[in-house]
Amino acid sequence: MSDSKKVECKDPAGHWLHICQLRKEGRDEDVAALMKDPGHICLNCNAVAKEAKNLCNPSPFSKA
Repeated sequence: MSDSKKVECKDPAGHWLHICQLRKEGRDEDVAALMKDPGHICLNCNAVAKEAKNLCNPSPFSKA
């Protein structure tokens, strides 16, 4: 039995807007635009985005 636990998407209804889904669809230009000037990181996949709504498990971070 594995000790690791899969973290689910915190907004399944909005998953179509998340960077991981856009990457799967090959929408690289959209992904690049969402990643400009990031302020949030996904705790599932470590993707960064300007807005939390574009990540499955977002956490804000401070820019140094």
